[in-house]
Amino acid sequence: MQDISLKNYPDLKTLSKEGVKLLIFDLDGTLLDSMSVWHDVDVEFLGRYGYEVTLEYTDIVKRASIEDAARYTQTKYRIPLTWEEIVDAWESMVYEFYRAEVKLKEGALEYVKEAKRLGFKLSVTTALSKKNANAALEATGIKDLFDCVITLEDLDGNMSKGTPDIFLRASSYISAKGEIVTPDKALVFDDVLQAIEGAKAGGFLTCAVYDDIGCGGPAKWESFAALCDFSVFKF
Repeated sequence: MQDISLKNYPDLKTLSKEGVKLLIFDLDGTLLDSMSVWHDVDVEFLGRYGYEVTLEYTDIVKRASIEDAARYTQTKYRIPLTWEEIVDAWESMVYEFYRAEVKLKEGALEYVKEAKRLGFKLSVTTALSKKNANAALEATGIKDLFDCVITLEDLDGNMSKGTPDIFLRASSYISAKGEIVTPDKALVFDDVLQAIEGAKAGGFLTCAVYDDIGCGGPAKWESFAALCDFSVFKF
């Protein structure tokens, strides 16, 4: 497998010279080595009702908000719970992981700390609940490095990262604090195609981040990375 990111790695000093002001990071599968916990939750939860996780199911729910994933799960498998109850069950299953067990991807801490040192504004944009996002950021010791943490809960009715809304919210927040940031001066890091497409639709620079589950593993890495302005196989 060719490591495209070696050719197109987002070197921080080069980004700074080119006028990039804001770095926007996803959490699951991007900064956090955490996508496997959601797979484990899917296996355990569907197993309670006699179903097995399929590749098709994983591909659909990883691209959806937790609310939409719950609605899909309820309908597809006729789970005898409301979608809200499914969300609550999933949230309770993963909270302890984010509070006490989650780890950063190798090199992610050093990359974010160096970005902060060089003067970049930093934002999180995530489909995680606010509770789990804050738990993960506190557990990994990086919460204070970020200027803002935006979740889908902060958006009015938009429950997807497939549109530019969440990224625009991040850039608007930073701009409101005094440093105007246009999308072409903000770089979005994500491991899921739908989110990259949402960022690109808003005019943001994009960086593909490798994850075995998020981007689909080695088989899909090259095509995913080729869609983006930059790519990171490993920080």
